[in-house]
Amino acid sequence: MTATAPRIVAAIDVGTNSVKIIVVDASADCERLLYENTLITRLGEGMQAYGMRLKEAAIRRTLDALEELVQQARAYGAEQIAAVGTAALREAQNRAEFLQRAQERLGLTIEIISGQEEARLSYLAVRRDPVWRESPHLTVVDIGGGSTEVIVGASDGKNIAFRVSLDMGAVRLTERFLRSDPPTLAQLDGASRAIREALEHLPVTVRHRPCTLVGVGGTIANLAAIDKGGVQSAEELHHHVIPVTRLEQILRRLATLSIEERKTVPGLEPARADIIVAGALILSLLLSHLEAEQIAVSIRGLRWGLLYDRFCNKASP
Repeated sequence: MTATAPRIVAAIDVGTNSVKIIVVDASADCERLLYENTLITRLGEGMQAYGMRLKEAAIRRTLDALEELVQQARAYGAEQIAAVGTAALREAQNRAEFLQRAQERLGLTIEIISGQEEARLSYLAVRRDPVWRESPHLTVVDIGGGSTEVIVGASDGKNIAFRVSLDMGAVRLTERFLRSDPPTLAQLDGASRAIREALEHLPVTVRHRPCTLVGVGGTIANLAAIDKGGVQSAEELHHHVIPVTRLEQILRRLATLSIEERKTVPGLEPARADIIVAGALILSLLLSHLEAEQIAVSIRGLRWGLLYDRFCNKASP
């Protein structure tokens, strides 16, 4: 029997806060991971105060990071690279310039996807995971830098019943409300009110619904690492469960610390120290809104959904 020849492919997620990549062997059902990395670039930094335009420094940081990641992918033999942009690129007035520079410098075509498509791909990343593949009632939460997606699976366990992309993320909320270091109680209250208003866009039917709740993205991964006392191994964080009571304890602690003090918290990436309070606040209020008691953690986010959708497509939402 002749072995199937490897087909190396890569998926890149260009987010508001970070750029993420995975490189896999698609001939092995995309489960043979060759390389993955996340680089914090803050593409969306300062956009709201800059007329919803990407700043030159943020553009350069992100292009430099993309160059490093694309070179790694090609070094592993990637024949195809799929790349998508999310909230920051959806909203940036000068996004065409960024896309053109990425194409000219790297030969990389970046597709800007809608919030609804972002939600679909995040859900697919979790639904294809063997742990949750057969879960009859699955809800996926993806807290990013510029937006938060909530996706509710249908009762058949395969399709999507409801999905929404909310204009609130860890970077956006921090820049808008949490400007002091550490944030004041008034700033935290203002941020909480904004989150609750955004959550009103979720239908009432989402609440009181028994489901398996799974979170993806940097916020949930870092909170899981903190909960586990500093563990950052993807294998140990994947499938970890965070009780709501523990999440609230972590949030209260982080909110009282300065950014420099947060950088020393075991499990927290120093580059996320300034936005983790906002991310944790979004998650805490979302779980309260859903009346959930816990959330499971997946370290496979949007990039995995993109990978499955473009290169390892089976029946998918």
